[in-house]
Amino acid sequence: MKSKFIIIILGIVLFFIVTNCASLGTASHKYIMRGQILEASDEGVYLCIGSADGAEAGQKYKVYKFVKLPEMGPKQPNYKKEETGTVIITEIVDEHYAKARITKGEAKENYIVELHR
Repeated sequence: MKSKFIIIILGIVLFFIVTNCASLGTASHKYIMRGQILEASDEGVYLCIGSADGAEAGQKYKVYKFVKLPEMGPKQPNYKKEETGTVIITEIVDEHYAKARITKGEAKENYIVELHR
């Protein structure tokens, strides 16, 4: 009787783990990677922004990097956002990604972009 109960509980736990893993990729894109430059080369940059985010060819984005600041004390942010350049979307790859060209400054892997308003 006890072993049946344990098997049922393990089955339920396994079910929740599997279903949560399936949605992890979407959450990762929406909250962690959105706006990140994934790859940079001479041909341009690939952005983690796509049609699902409202991206369109021709949109201009400011490029930023995070710069580490001197220690400011416990629980204080030690980074600031510094603008490094601009990019313009040349092609929407799919709902999650776009290709862009650098129009000014510098755009490297792991920098972030925000829509230029």
